[in-house]
Amino acid sequence: MKIIMIKRTICLVYPLFCLASPTWAEESPWTYRIGMTNIAFDASAKVYLNGQRVPGGSADASDNNALTFDFGYAINDQWNVRAIVGIPPTTKVTGAGTLPGIQLGKITYAPTVLTLNYNLPALGPVRPHIGAGVNYTRILESRDANLKSFDADHAWSPALHVGADIDVNRGWFVSIDIRKLYLKTDASGYLGPQEAKARVTLDPLLTSIAIGRQF
Repeated sequence: MKIIMIKRTICLVYPLFCLASPTWAEESPWTYRIGMTNIAFDASAKVYLNGQRVPGGSADASDNNALTFDFGYAINDQWNVRAIVGIPPTTKVTGAGTLPGIQLGKITYAPTVLTLNYNLPALGPVRPHIGAGVNYTRILESRDANLKSFDADHAWSPALHVGADIDVNRGWFVSIDIRKLYLKTDASGYLGPQEAKARVTLDPLLTSIAIGRQF
């Protein structure tokens, strides 16, 4: 599944590189960014076994790093729309609280974050911005560990965005962005003979650094 996603991403990104031309880059409203994003989860969960809440039971998710692709469109001098996608990472889900150390499963996921951003006054070569929008996280694969028939749902969430572009050369810039997602999902499976369900809060913080180009 990861290979398919990588091929699709390359097919999407390659034509955009081919379109880049210094003769019209400064006039174009389009930008692209390629970089690395750290995904740090602030996870917790309400866990149920056979319909009964497990007192103090919770869950945690391992952090990830992912290669990401960010596309932007300037509506005018003040407003722009940005979308970020990436190579789908895999997080390990473990028990926490009164369920410490239990390996529940692994999830390969693909978040897509779309935000509307407002450009703040520039500070020399630094062009800061703030924004808000929506995230859709698609679950590509769920793999069992101690929790059998492990499954997690796709999910929508609100997103906040703050960042800055730092001009380096004509048409080129370094981009630093922080996105906060308020993400919840439902997970289920079987822990031995017992049916397990959880309402999982993930709330990841996405911190990105990238090289950008106007094209």
